[in-house]
Amino acid sequence: MPVPFPPQQPGVGGALSSIGMVAGPLVMMITVLRQPGPVKTLVRAGALSPDSARKAATLGLSEPPLQPLLRAGVVVREADGRIWLDQPKARRRQWRIALALGAAVTVAVLVVAFALSMGHRPSA
Repeated sequence: MPVPFPPQQPGVGGALSSIGMVAGPLVMMITVLRQPGPVKTLVRAGALSPDSARKAATLGLSEPPLQPLLRAGVVVREADGRIWLDQPKARRRQWRIALALGAAVTVAVLVVAFALSMGHRPSA
């Protein structure tokens, strides 16, 4: 017997809870994506080379969001503490992330389609 998605529990939530399950995470993602990240901030500031590097504090950037970008080499820290964006590496990283997200969404859609196809089989 197929398992219904979302799970059906009599008297609990109903259609509004199903909408909330989708709308809540969607609103959170939109909120996060609307905030400019470190890459966009560096591009807007023109910090694209060692000569135009800027201090993170002057750009309003804190250390935690910069750490993954520094480890990946997308953001480069000079000896004096100024940072700049390596645009070719940033583009390559952006493409890799987009491909990974696209693959994940494709797999999720295929899993849902398979699960739905297993649901209602006409009786002969």
